[in-house]
Amino acid sequence: MRLPSDWDKPSPENKELCRLFKAGIISTGNARLPYRYFAPDNSSKLPLVYYFHGADCFGNDNESQLEMHDAGTLLARTDWQLHHPCHIIAPQCKPKDSWGSLAILDALERLHESYISGHNIDKDRVYAYGYSAGGIGLLRMLKKDKNPFAAAIPICGATERDRLDALKHTPIWLVHAVDDTIVPASYKKLHSQGLTILGSKDLYERLKDDPGYDLHYEELPEGYMKSVYNANPHCSWVHLSHCPHIWDWLFKQKREH
Repeated sequence: MRLPSDWDKPSPENKELCRLFKAGIISTGNARLPYRYFAPDNSSKLPLVYYFHGADCFGNDNESQLEMHDAGTLLARTDWQLHHPCHIIAPQCKPKDSWGSLAILDALERLHESYISGHNIDKDRVYAYGYSAGGIGLLRMLKKDKNPFAAAIPICGATERDRLDALKHTPIWLVHAVDDTIVPASYKKLHSQGLTILGSKDLYERLKDDPGYDLHYEELPEGYMKSVYNANPHCSWVHLSHCPHIWDWLFKQKREH
């Protein structure tokens, strides 16, 4: 994948944070899913957070999903762990596959069962966030009949307009830059006869007035990503490290039974 020259770069501290994550592989009949995981030195029952990378990290090295951006290691930082101690799982999607495919979903389910059986996890506080292709895939996962997530943060994502009712089951906080041209926040101008794909702005405007949804939206205005972070407008995941209010919201959510 050829990246724009203004793509965000990891911080110098990211290499040290990557070393805090151990490596694992889950194999099923249809998929081999590499993953990295962070298990804090804390015996208490803690939340588990899944991180789904974008298409720029598709691969088989089980490294680039954490090494390319700070987004995947953010919650492993000491200051963040003091506020929100948690386990973190960062799987890696292979090239030419996609988050939300049946093979990936099967592998993720097996990974989840394996991990919670070996760690003291609060099953009512399992969360997920993902950017770009990871945000798109995360929204697909939230539409499935069975998902473990108590809340989710899809970043610069989009979704098909089918099964939107299924999103009522999970509190969601969308994040998107309005001038993103790689995954537009709104597809209205591209579909004059009605939206077939909903960007974050489209999805929020469509569902925000329905009390059945717990939906929030953080929109970054035009020029914000360039002026504040000197980064491409698509790289709105960079903004998440400056949004404690979103993470505070996430960690307050509990799965209802």
